[in-house]
Amino acid sequence: MTLLTEALRGASADDRDLYRPVLFRPAARQDRAALEDLLKRETHLTVFDHLHGQLMELVKALDPSMKYSSEELDAAARSHLGTTASEDYGAWVHYPWSNRLVHLLDEAEFAMVRTDRNRNKITSEEQSVLASKKVGVIGLSVGQSVALTMAQERSFGELRLADFDTLELSNLNRIRSGVHQLGLSKVVNTAREIAEIDPYLKVVCFTEGISEANIDRFLSDGGKLDLLIEECDSVAVKIIARQRAKALRIPVVMDTSDRGLIDVERFDLEPDRPILHGLVDHLDLALAAEAKTNEQKLPFVVPIIGLETMSKRMKASMLEIESTVGTWPQLATSVVLGGALVADIHRRIALGQFTSSGRWFVDSEELLRDAEPLQSKTHDAFDAPKALDLPTMQALAERCALVGASIEWVQDDALALVEAAMQAPSAGNLQPWKFLLHEGRLYVFHDGALGDSALDSGRLIPAVDMGACLENMSLKASELGLSIALQAYPIEGDHRLVAVITVSRSTPVKDPLANMIGMRCTNRRKGDARSMPLGPMKEMRSVVLDVDGCDAHFLTHIDHMRSMAETIAKAERIRVLNPIGHHELFEKEMRWSTSDAARTRDGLDLPTMELKLTEEVGFRVAADRKAMDLLALWDAGRAFMKMTREAIASSSAIVLISCTSNDPRSLLDAGRAVERLWLKATEMGLAATPCSAPILLSHHVRHGQGSGLQRTEKDALLQLFGEVQAAFGIGDREPIFLLRLSYAEAPSARSLRRPLQSFLFSHQNIPA
Repeated sequence: MTLLTEALRGASADDRDLYRPVLFRPAARQDRAALEDLLKRETHLTVFDHLHGQLMELVKALDPSMKYSSEELDAAARSHLGTTASEDYGAWVHYPWSNRLVHLLDEAEFAMVRTDRNRNKITSEEQSVLASKKVGVIGLSVGQSVALTMAQERSFGELRLADFDTLELSNLNRIRSGVHQLGLSKVVNTAREIAEIDPYLKVVCFTEGISEANIDRFLSDGGKLDLLIEECDSVAVKIIARQRAKALRIPVVMDTSDRGLIDVERFDLEPDRPILHGLVDHLDLALAAEAKTNEQKLPFVVPIIGLETMSKRMKASMLEIESTVGTWPQLATSVVLGGALVADIHRRIALGQFTSSGRWFVDSEELLRDAEPLQSKTHDAFDAPKALDLPTMQALAERCALVGASIEWVQDDALALVEAAMQAPSAGNLQPWKFLLHEGRLYVFHDGALGDSALDSGRLIPAVDMGACLENMSLKASELGLSIALQAYPIEGDHRLVAVITVSRSTPVKDPLANMIGMRCTNRRKGDARSMPLGPMKEMRSVVLDVDGCDAHFLTHIDHMRSMAETIAKAERIRVLNPIGHHELFEKEMRWSTSDAARTRDGLDLPTMELKLTEEVGFRVAADRKAMDLLALWDAGRAFMKMTREAIASSSAIVLISCTSNDPRSLLDAGRAVERLWLKATEMGLAATPCSAPILLSHHVRHGQGSGLQRTEKDALLQLFGEVQAAFGIGDREPIFLLRLSYAEAPSARSLRRPLQSFLFSHQNIPA
């Protein structure tokens, strides 16, 4: 056996759990004998005897007004010993885990000298009060910093430490310890640190951590705690610790090590105060003990940490958890600051100098910052068009060179066509259409104030939106026995007026697609990933081919779909990290509350996103532009791609609608084809979700100016466009729109629509 092998076998030594030093007072015969036995037994003992220096400090502390020369101080220290031999004075402290023997003043004199520099930040009388206090600390990352700071100030008489975990290498970014302590209990590690600062302090260790079984013992055995400091990761322990502390009227303090957040709950003064300031009152707290996954923990974690008050870097890092980082980040600077703040609050509570409950931020980045803070990235100015009002629509209508005659409109027919039109899909559910009845014709407008995008200089989005709108009108007209004549883009160079419609009477034609207009919706639920038969794809392609120049192309093989998922996900990442794309999604399109959605009756109501709680939290965090700036700076944000991958993995097909040209009329026809396919998919019970980011954004680069995009973004989008072309084998055809199709349950919510009167305007009397 080699010496190395022997050493490795002895690596888990019996003293790994030792944290109490052994004190010997040689003036007592029994202690002297025990000390002499130790010296004989431990041949490798390291002895530290600097008692004389301590005696000199003691002499000065006893009479601060006395001014000594070096010789006088030396003599005074020797005089203080009297007839006692130096080696018999005070105490010898043995630290078995390091085999050190240290000669110290005994407790009263040691405490006087060690706290001498506290005065009068802490008076001698206050120091005596603090020495009577019992404090508990649960969780020993921030908790270690708190415990050591309190030990240095000597602001307790008894300290109870609880944590079940052991020290790991990644903990050393914030826990003060050495690499030789890896694998050691965090509690033991902290207790040893305290013993090496002050061996007379009483420390009680709960190396098993805290549970419902031992929380009362932790809080009450040996006398009730005067303060509980809670710094653990477990949601269940956070709750049960507060519930029992409240019952026992023990105040609780917590630091989150982000933005210097200090949380104080004075259950001693406010016995009826709700735990955690009432932030979790809406939850079934019994479920906290069963929470194992992030999804189960988040309902408790989110209100506790406060998404709106997190630092930008914490938000950005949160979005990267389980992507580029493993767990919540913590910095030594934040942990040390938290330790100082909590220890300060403890001292003032113990001395009756602080009586409040609440939350406070001591944010160094806010308090200490440049005079001119860094600005978020800005984007090129985008002058949104003015909203279309009735006089503007009338003026545009009168500029048209009219073709053909129209029958007199009947009110029910006009309403029915517009009601069908307003059920069409639109980007962000912004419903950009308006309609004007004027001199026997129905004028269809695109309101750029609602529907224009700064990332769509090629105007693909308005064409698809308005094409879908016109297709619904056409289907409904046939059902009503109306024959439509449509004059598209009648004003050269002005696309606000999309079409002029004249009608004549004909035989009603029942198209099954018309029955689906009110049922069609975006369904973002995950599917069951079953294979899609060839029949449904043929039927969907057939209805697309009914529109001249349009075609539908399908991907169904799992490998091909996975590859396309990456293409789509990369484009989505570019969109959310780009300042314009971020603004348009999170500020222009999203409706963050049911009340907001009900008020505007447009946009993307959060429930329609079908997000898991973890995804919803991430979505809300991503709404912070400054956090997203950090992700862009770090070239991160790939966690956003996960949702796209999972959604497409649950799908049965991805379908691309293409056309032969990029001219405005062809794009309008392509929008009609999109709606026809979507309606057919609805008829067959398929869930459909747009996933067109690589097409829409690359169209902006290819056929517009690409304004608002960085050169790297443009290059990446052109590459993604090539991937779409190759995957679907469309050659030189123009890709227009992507949908993922799946067999899924009905959506849990549907996007709202504004009332009909906000769309339809009239400049004539319509017969009833």
